[in-house]
Amino acid sequence: MNATAQNPRVESYLARARAAMRGMPESDAEEVVRELRSYIADLSEQEGYEIDAALRSLGDPVELAKKYRAENQMVHAECSGSPLTVFQGLRHATRGRSGRITASALYIFGYINVFMLWSAALEKFFAPSKVGLWYVPGQIFSLTLVNNTIPPDGGRELMGWWLVPAAVFLGWLIHYITKKTAQWWIRRYRFRYGKGPEIGFCIGGS
Repeated sequence: MNATAQNPRVESYLARARAAMRGMPESDAEEVVRELRSYIADLSEQEGYEIDAALRSLGDPVELAKKYRAENQMVHAECSGSPLTVFQGLRHATRGRSGRITASALYIFGYINVFMLWSAALEKFFAPSKVGLWYVPGQIFSLTLVNNTIPPDGGRELMGWWLVPAAVFLGWLIHYITKKTAQWWIRRYRFRYGKGPEIGFCIGGS
C-alpha cells in the first residue's frame, strides 16, 4: 500500500489546503487536491525522501492554496466574458501593490466610461433635450457629454439622435478594448512572471 494512503499528516495537509481554496470551482479544487496527493506520493517514494520532507517541499498549505486560487482566477479570467471575472484575475496579474492598484484603476476607469456612454444612450429617449454632446462656440475645450443634467449656457448640441448609436457603439468598443487588454495583461503575466502552479489554459476564450 502507498505510504501516503490515509496518512494523517498528508490528510491534514491536504485538508488545510482544500479549506483555503474556498471560492474556487469545486471541480478545480478537487483536481488540485488530487495533483498534490499524487505529487506527495511520488516524492515520498523516492529514495531518501520521507513524507514530512515531501510536505516541507510544498511549503505552507494555506500559501500554496493561495497560489492555486490566484492561478485559477487568472485562467478563468483569460477565458471569461464577465467583467467581474476578468477583474478578479487582473488583481493577481501584477508583481506589487502599486501595479495592482494601477491596473485595477485603469480597468475600472474603462468601465466607468462604458457606463456613462450606455446610460447616455438610454436616457436620450427620456430626456432628449438634456442629453447630448454639447459644444460652446468659441470655447475649444468645452466639448462635453451631458447626461440628463443642465446643458452649458450658450451651448449647442452636436449629434442629436445620432448620439444613441454612436454611444452604444463607442461603449461596446471601450468595453471590448478594456477586456481584451486586461486579458492580454493577465496572459503576459502568467507566462512571463507567474510562479504559481499551472492548472489550465484558456482555449478559444471569448
